[in-house]
Amino acid sequence: MATRLYIASDLHAAEKAWRKFVNAVKLNVYKADAALLAGDLTGKAIVPIIKPDAAHPDGRYNTDLFGVHRTARGDEELAALERDIADVGYYSFVTTAADAERLSGDEPGRDELLHRLMSDRVQEWLDLATERLSDSPVPLYLIPGNDDEFGIDEILNAPGHRPLNVDGRVVEMPGGIELLACGWSNHTPWQTPREESEDELYARLDALAKQVSDPRRAVFMIHVPPHDSGLDTAPILDENLRPTISAGDVLRGPVGSTAVRRIIEDYQPVLSIHGHIHESGGERKIGKTVCINPGSEANHGILRGYLVDIGRKGVELTQRVEG
Repeated sequence: MATRLYIASDLHAAEKAWRKFVNAVKLNVYKADAALLAGDLTGKAIVPIIKPDAAHPDGRYNTDLFGVHRTARGDEELAALERDIADVGYYSFVTTAADAERLSGDEPGRDELLHRLMSDRVQEWLDLATERLSDSPVPLYLIPGNDDEFGIDEILNAPGHRPLNVDGRVVEMPGGIELLACGWSNHTPWQTPREESEDELYARLDALAKQVSDPRRAVFMIHVPPHDSGLDTAPILDENLRPTISAGDVLRGPVGSTAVRRIIEDYQPVLSIHGHIHESGGERKIGKTVCINPGSEANHGILRGYLVDIGRKGVELTQRVEG
């Protein structure tokens, strides 16, 4: 009998997408034997909500979201506004106009606030999943991604949570399938927390792969996709980190990891799972290995995913899903 995996990635603090993912696991709408989340849990932006004060005595809370001015009056409307901000993967905080202005010129203060808000949401996510999945037979395995600060690791690794952080580990999943997991990436233009050279990344992955007893019964969940696989196509950036334009079109090319491609070619796991490049969802083969990237539109409230059935002879089914 085949083992079914339900896979998603790159939720980037989008509250609606996380709740959809947890609910899909709880209700087991896809009849999965295990659920996997392939990295990048946190977001990158803070949205201040200015509360009423002497300078704003009309009783309304004010903010701007995607260039649109938003207001809220009273606790109920404020909660709805905060939920809208959370659903697109941003972090809101209620403050005065004076404090927001002060914070705009205080980079260390902004960083400290962002790290606190990141940690708070990760904690809330794990608490929610632990509560809702308390009676679910489906295990949930996750890893941080290259964008995730190391400060969340203590939360991810705390005992008692239902989601299991498997980063840097080889564990056994249902069906006797081994899972190798790694959230690191090759170098990116953004100098994110969990990135390193291709040689260092290969050494990290190779040390894990040596712990796998049978690669043809193993799944490699590595956040960054293999180089030039079709799962890693992204805009080519100039020295100012802006997309390169030619003849009116954005130039695109492979940005994945050569180390990840080498490790797949060397060990040929039955399946490799990736994320990282949101716009390159799909599936490819490298040798005998089926490689997938579910893609991500979490900031639009869309949960992209993949179902993969692994039987005695290998991958029997791959199917894209969304909700």
